[in-house]
Amino acid sequence: MKGTTIRKAGAAVLAGAMALSCASCAIFGPNKKEIVEAADECASAIVKQDFGKLGKLADDDSADAIKSFAVDEVNDEIDAAISGSSNSDEQKEFIDAVADTITYEIDEESVEVDKEEASVDVVFTMVDYEKALKDDYSDIDEVLDLLDDCDDTKEVTVTFEFEKDDDEWLLTNANKKLLSKIFDFYTYELELQPDLISLMSSAEIYGGSYYVDVYVYFSEDISDFDGSVTFDVYFEGQQIASDMAAYVFDYYIWCEYYDEDYDYLDSGEYTVVIKCNGEEIASESTSVDNSWAETEAFNGDLSSAVSSTDWWLDNGDDTYDVGVEKIEFDVYFTTTISNYDITFDVYDEDGNAIEMYLEPEIYSTSVYCIYDPGYELDAGVYNIQVYDSPETSANMIASGYCEIK
Repeated sequence: MKGTTIRKAGAAVLAGAMALSCASCAIFGPNKKEIVEAADECASAIVKQDFGKLGKLADDDSADAIKSFAVDEVNDEIDAAISGSSNSDEQKEFIDAVADTITYEIDEESVEVDKEEASVDVVFTMVDYEKALKDDYSDIDEVLDLLDDCDDTKEVTVTFEFEKDDDEWLLTNANKKLLSKIFDFYTYELELQPDLISLMSSAEIYGGSYYVDVYVYFSEDISDFDGSVTFDVYFEGQQIASDMAAYVFDYYIWCEYYDEDYDYLDSGEYTVVIKCNGEEIASESTSVDNSWAETEAFNGDLSSAVSSTDWWLDNGDDTYDVGVEKIEFDVYFTTTISNYDITFDVYDEDGNAIEMYLEPEIYSTSVYCIYDPGYELDAGVYNIQVYDSPETSANMIASGYCEIK
């Protein structure tokens, strides 16, 4: 009895399959069914990016166009996308990830057959990578996760056209326009921020009586990282500051730590750890010795209280590029100097005065001598001399040379 039941069930399934097949023929007719099957083969080859197989399913003209697209267009576009990126491996991973999401559906109701010619619409669906990737990312794994988690999709509808050749329906309109419409993600520019560590060229740290400064220089413009860079400060191995905002310029980062009351720093070793999005990119250490402050009294001569000088926003070597409109000479002191009426003069390389008795920006323990005439400065050597008063008998307390070239 059980065997009979199984045979009857099998017969019922077979009868159902035959009925479905007959219904399909009744709805579409033999030719329309053939068009759906031909479109299915072509769409499958496209999803697999098997342009060799696709060419075999097309007439001669379309086969040539497919081959040309595969060799001259697709590969060139991939190569261009990869070679134009500093993240070639990541770019290829992105392309593969999007390609893996492509599916298709044949619109059977759109099938049209007119004797030896036919057409049908095919809807290709893929992840909407433009909605998934709205920002810049530094990690390809993050990009791949976003693509994987993205529920948004984009549809690309194309119309396949066929002509009958003997018993085959051959694709006749496979060209650059049709294929580029499907594979437009090859030319999508994946905006990955570069790895800051790989772009870093050098770092310098300066320890003064009141401050610790770190400069980190890079080989490429890093201004896009503004707001992403912070730093921590350690004193004798103990953290004393965290997540302080760093200043990000085109080609360097500046971190400055100072006492909140602008008082002398404790003597000892200071370590500054620079981070980008929480990841360490550099660490620099320096020692500060303020023991003299407890034993030496300021004798009134400001030149003896100069702790360091610096040319601000230069190239790191006391030079500026041609085209700058201002130069700045900063002087740092080991004592409070806000009660002094400090001035500065600007001279050329031959000692000729350019401007005199200029007023700097004066702070508690530093002065910023900014020469900004309001136009591009000529190339050449400049000397800034800093004095403790505007009197002709004033004492020079600091000076420095820079060059514009």
